[in-house]
Amino acid sequence: MLKYIDRKRQVIKSIYTGIGKTGVIYPTSFLVAIAQGMITLGIIFYLKEYFNAPPPQVGFITALWALSYIIGCLFFRPLSDKILPRYILISSSFIKFVLITLLRYTGNLKVVFFLYSLYGFIIAFFWPPLVGWLSQDTEGKMLGRIMSRYNFSWSLGIIISPFLAGQLSQINISLPLLYGSLLYLLSSILLILAATTLPRIKEDRDTNINTVSPKIEDHSTPMRFPAWFGIFTTYTVIGIILNIFPLFAMENLKLDKGTVGIIIQMRAISSTVGFIILGRLTFWHFRFSQMVTGQIILAIMVFLLSIITNPIIIAFLVFVIGLCMALSYSNSVFHGISGSVNRAKRMAIHESLISSGLILGSSAGGVIYHTLSMKTLFLLCSGFVLFGALIQWIIYLLFVSKR
Repeated sequence: MLKYIDRKRQVIKSIYTGIGKTGVIYPTSFLVAIAQGMITLGIIFYLKEYFNAPPPQVGFITALWALSYIIGCLFFRPLSDKILPRYILISSSFIKFVLITLLRYTGNLKVVFFLYSLYGFIIAFFWPPLVGWLSQDTEGKMLGRIMSRYNFSWSLGIIISPFLAGQLSQINISLPLLYGSLLYLLSSILLILAATTLPRIKEDRDTNINTVSPKIEDHSTPMRFPAWFGIFTTYTVIGIILNIFPLFAMENLKLDKGTVGIIIQMRAISSTVGFIILGRLTFWHFRFSQMVTGQIILAIMVFLLSIITNPIIIAFLVFVIGLCMALSYSNSVFHGISGSVNRAKRMAIHESLISSGLILGSSAGGVIYHTLSMKTLFLLCSGFVLFGALIQWIIYLLFVSKR
């Protein structure tokens, strides 16, 4: 019996001591993605019902959040380069918990705008350092596999969050914000426990500043340029789908919040499927044709949204849009960090382009929908994506094909 117990202890110890950064990053990204997704949709319902905010105002607060995120990514991220990533992630998660908790207890819309924009700024100290830490010292197939598992982790959280936000909002309009903030607290506690108890995490001394040694030659691919433009146009569409379409669906299509949440969930489900498939395949690596094809399909789906009113068909179109998003996102991440010696910086650029797209989609989308119509918004957006595909092709001819 003693030998059996001792053997079990050895097995447990072996598992315990073998848990490295991926064993912490994957579950943490899952929890944070659920929290962020719930709050992203929940704040729309909250502003509309609690403050009776019109679409332009809802679009503006989302754009302000994204602008703050860009500022944090591009201008303040270097402040965290010398700090161990786990400490940055702990601080970011806890501060987000505090900010959303304060937001729930204020009845002043201007204070909500301020806290939500500060919340976006703090998120800039989570995702880029996390991916920089995760992808360090990996290339090729291994990089694709690691990023696929990471994308699956956070996108699985995004699958769950719209459904939860829709259902909880029907019970109480502030519940998505409450549970989202508690998940941030939980992720912070998980990171603290990992940082103080797991040997491999405690001994990890990787900081993002280590990746910019002048002795290491940069082998970045110019494929990142068309990929980056694609992520910008794609997330312009996503900004409309996430932040403006729910208002249209409730006001014009007369759908309830639960149904809207399920439709938004279709995008998350398909993007997760896309991440899994792309993580197992390599045919798309360094190949331009799949980039522009994905953009053309995206433009067609957005065009169809301008003429379709059936919720089931809309859900299918949103599902396909999610696949296009997965392709665009994977291209931007893989070609952005492949061969790079400063991956946290590249991820900051990637995240900033995502936020720029969200700003354009949310702010311009809210104004166009409010002053013209949702049909006009979708038609303009479809043309914008096609124009983006043309720009990608020009970039490819100028910077990639001649190499």
